[in-house]
Amino acid sequence: MFLTALTVFLFNQNLSIMKTKTFFSSTVMFVFLLICSTGLRAQTAKSNLDQTKLMQQWLGKWEANVGNDTIEVWEAKQYGKSFIGKVSLVIKGEKSPFYISNFIFDSKDGKFKGFVLFASGDYGTWIGLWTTEKKFSLDGVQNFNPETVAFKEELEYETPTKMTLTSFNLDGIKTDENKFNKVK
Repeated sequence: MFLTALTVFLFNQNLSIMKTKTFFSSTVMFVFLLICSTGLRAQTAKSNLDQTKLMQQWLGKWEANVGNDTIEVWEAKQYGKSFIGKVSLVIKGEKSPFYISNFIFDSKDGKFKGFVLFASGDYGTWIGLWTTEKKFSLDGVQNFNPETVAFKEELEYETPTKMTLTSFNLDGIKTDENKFNKVK
């Protein structure tokens, strides 16, 4: 009887020690993963590029031949700390409104957030930032939700008067490209 009680006692002690070791190991692993994930987030820190100053490259009037007898015209102005772009299509010499884009740099997120209102009454939102001094990348999203990306675009400035707008689908495949020239 004494031997059985001792065996049960030692078994329970070993079980308790094993539970403690398992708990300790799990806790150490959790803390390690927490520290690593926090460290990884820190590596994706906000860019040190002056986002608002770089956006001033966009100001002025830009034109691109986008199809048969069709020119897309962008007229961009600064409005306080925000930006406004009025976009028109000139089809066979007749100008018609296409959309207006308003956007501002959100210092909390370190990105631009833009709202696009089409002449048809449709709207869209996007989030973007300068990835280099010559390249602006944006994601077309639903209601500023970064998890609802519908398309991606890049504006790349070859010179102060020439830029290329490239559109991509979600698989990263180029779907369109237009070359813009600054006219004012």
